[in-house]
Amino acid sequence: MFSRQWWPTLLLALLPASVLAAGSANYCGEDGAPCLQYGANVFQERCALCHGSDGLGEGALSLTVKEYPAVNLMQPRVATDGNSLRRVVIEGSRFADTSPLMPPWGDELTLTQIESVVMFVAYLRKDLEGALKLSRDAAAKVEPTSKLGRAIFIGRCALCHGQEAQGDGRMASRLNPKPVNLTKSRAPDSYLKMMISKGGAAMGRSPSMPTWEGDLSEPEIDSVILYINTLRPAPKGVAK
Repeated sequence: MFSRQWWPTLLLALLPASVLAAGSANYCGEDGAPCLQYGANVFQERCALCHGSDGLGEGALSLTVKEYPAVNLMQPRVATDGNSLRRVVIEGSRFADTSPLMPPWGDELTLTQIESVVMFVAYLRKDLEGALKLSRDAAAKVEPTSKLGRAIFIGRCALCHGQEAQGDGRMASRLNPKPVNLTKSRAPDSYLKMMISKGGAAMGRSPSMPTWEGDLSEPEIDSVILYINTLRPAPKGVAK
């Protein structure tokens, strides 16, 4: 008797190549055949936290955890072809010498999701520009959350602003003017969004504040703002 973790591998082996290659717009997605856009959507939901929304290894989690293993999908260490890539997705750290931080997705993802993600990563390695367009479209649909915002903030912003956004990051003493203590800032969300997106120079503030709109999606920026707001005291008369 085969354990449940192997059922996706068995099914994939039995499916004809013509079915796996199908990607008709009429039948693509959760209830249809595997396809690239669906793979990009699943990648953003399940994989971007570590691998980054573009697959280049700068995910919110990988930037947060010290000495996190390299996860740039353009520089594969184990999953170098379609078969090994599929097995890594299904088996996670159980396959070869894959990092123990790679979860096994075989019991959580459907066959269509697994094959779609495999197609997307293979396409990423073949046509980075085309894959990034699909990835950006998928990233724009992600629901912003303060939890995601905290991970992004720690990975991208804490170096200057500090882990609790109090302006006391490791680089703060070297900057002039000093990073803003965001817990005391009363700037509205619309201003924060412009500052994060366009950078300090464009807003007439410190040029040390980088432009993030090329690196973070709109939902990621919105998530960072949600997280910053959890660190601010609630307005009088408003429960936090």
